[in-house]
Amino acid sequence: MADDLSDAFREIRELKRQVKRLQAARPLENASITNGRVRFVGGTLRVDSGGRVEIVGTLQIDGTTTVTGSFKVTGPWRLEGDGTITGNVTGTGTLTWNGPWNLNGAGKIQGDVQVLGAGKLRVGNMVLDPTVSGGAIAFANGAQVFTDATTIQVYKGNGVAQISDTEAKLQVGGLAIRIVGGNVQFLGLPTRSRANANNAVVGSIWSDGTNVYRVVS
Repeated sequence: MADDLSDAFREIRELKRQVKRLQAARPLENASITNGRVRFVGGTLRVDSGGRVEIVGTLQIDGTTTVTGSFKVTGPWRLEGDGTITGNVTGTGTLTWNGPWNLNGAGKIQGDVQVLGAGKLRVGNMVLDPTVSGGAIAFANGAQVFTDATTIQVYKGNGVAQISDTEAKLQVGGLAIRIVGGNVQFLGLPTRSRANANNAVVGSIWSDGTNVYRVVS
């Protein structure tokens, strides 16, 4: 098709019109890239003045990420690798932790705490052992505290102290002092003959000022 040469400046005017149109255009104001790629080398992608970045799909970041301000994640999330949290952390809901953990520094626990299973709870030199019926507390020096449905008992070597609602008993080896029903009982007392006990009555209790004996014939 032959060019229309009736107006020699027609094409020049059309070119000027198209240049002005390009100068006034905003191609990125409403743009779409399909199966393409946008790359920034050494530059900055900035969204401000109330703008928002919305990603429907997968976001992959290789490198360092810094977030200043509020950061909210809704839905399941997973963190892998070593990490550090600095500052106050508040959680709501159930926390389940699998594996060893360490808490360093002063702290508080409010509310009921249960130690389930056969695990032992250690507090300094004290060990709480739930595997013993009624529970037991053991100390580094060998002392142990037990309890059952009716009594509480303290053991240290051959020494035993036992207390219930109705009686109290202190025992070392085969010798024991028992208070029950308003009576004081001596069990396993060493004996001494009347001749060596100032002729005290047989069956009575006699003291030499330091030790106590049961008088025998």
